[in-house]
Amino acid sequence: MKTKLFSVLGLCVLAWAVTAAAQDWDKTVAAAKKEGAISISASSSELLRQVLITFEKDYPEIKVSYQSGNLRDFWAKMEKEREVGQYLWDARVGGVDASTYQAKEKGLLDPLPPLLAVPEVVDDSKWVGGLRSLFGDKEKKHVLIFSGYQVGFAVDRDAVPEKDFKSAQDLLNPRWKGKIVMQDPRRGGSGNEAVAAFIIKYGEQFAHDLLVKQEVVISDNKRQMAEWLVRKRYPIAVGLGSDDTIAQFQQQGLGKNVKSVPIGDGDTLGGDTVIVINKAPHPNATKVFVNWLLSQKVQVQLGQVAQMNSRRTDVKPGNPELALNPKRIGNYLQMPGEESLQAKLKAQQLGKQLIK
Repeated sequence: MKTKLFSVLGLCVLAWAVTAAAQDWDKTVAAAKKEGAISISASSSELLRQVLITFEKDYPEIKVSYQSGNLRDFWAKMEKEREVGQYLWDARVGGVDASTYQAKEKGLLDPLPPLLAVPEVVDDSKWVGGLRSLFGDKEKKHVLIFSGYQVGFAVDRDAVPEKDFKSAQDLLNPRWKGKIVMQDPRRGGSGNEAVAAFIIKYGEQFAHDLLVKQEVVISDNKRQMAEWLVRKRYPIAVGLGSDDTIAQFQQQGLGKNVKSVPIGDGDTLGGDTVIVINKAPHPNATKVFVNWLLSQKVQVQLGQVAQMNSRRTDVKPGNPELALNPKRIGNYLQMPGEESLQAKLKAQQLGKQLIK
C-alpha cells in the first residue's frame, strides 16, 4: 500500500515539475516576443544563413538581425563597439578559433547551460557522447560544438588522382608544388585550424616545409579559393573548413569530383559552435534561439541545406563522407576545443614567420 502511495506521489511530483518547466518556458517565450529582436553573428556561409533566418518564421514576433563574416573581425568590431558603450550582439554561430577563448578569458561569453531548457535539448541520449561532451572549453559551459566532421582539406580528384595522393602527408610531394591554395593561417579561421592540426598530427617541421617548400598560395577569400579549386587552377585547397561554397559550385555542375582528404587517421574533429555574448541586449530571445538551434527540427534542416553533420543522435549526417564515428567520439582530437589553443597560436606564429 505504501509503495503504491509513494509511486502515485512520485508521479504527481514529476507532473508538477513538467508543468512548472512548461510554464517557465512559456514565460521565456513571451518575454522574448516582448523584446522583439535578436542580433546574430555567423560565419560566412550562405546556406547556414538560409537556415538561421527561418527563426523568424517560427517566432514571427522576433526579428532577426543577421550579419555574417570572419570571427576574428567580429571580436575586433565588438570590442570597439563596447569601448563606446554599445552592446549590440546576442549570439555567434560558426567555427571558433584562438580569439574565441581569448574572449572567454576577458569575460565576454556567458555560460550556456542555464539557457538549455527544452527537454529534447537537455536529454543526454539525444547527443553523441552526451551533452557535456559538446562543450569545447575547459569549464564545459561556454563553447557548445553542435556539429562534427573529420577535419581535412579539399582535393579535385580529376586533377589529383587518388593513386598519386593518398593522405595528407602527400602535401609535401614536390609534384604538388605551386598547386595548393590555403586560407591565411596567420589569423584565426579554417586555415589556421588546418595548420594547427598538421602541427599536432605530423609535427611542426611538416607545417614548416609545407609553407616554405610548396609555394602555397595564400588567400583569405573562401569563395575565391573554392572557384580556383573547382576550375583546377589550384586543385588542392586547405582551409575551406565546413564552408558550403563547394556545394554551391557543385549544384552548378562544377567540382563534382572534389573530395575531402582527412588530416591524420580521420580522428581529428572540426565543428560548428554556438556561443552567447555577455550582456546580450535580448537575453530571452537568445535563450529561445539557442534551444531552437539545438532542436531536432533545425539540426535536420542544417544537415539537409548546409550539409552539416549534427552531433544529435536522431539526425542523419548532412555530409556522410565526413561523418564521425559515434563509437570513437571520446578519442577524437577536437580542433574547436580549448585543447587545441596552443597549436593554433603556434600556427599563427609560424605563418607570420614564414609567409611573405
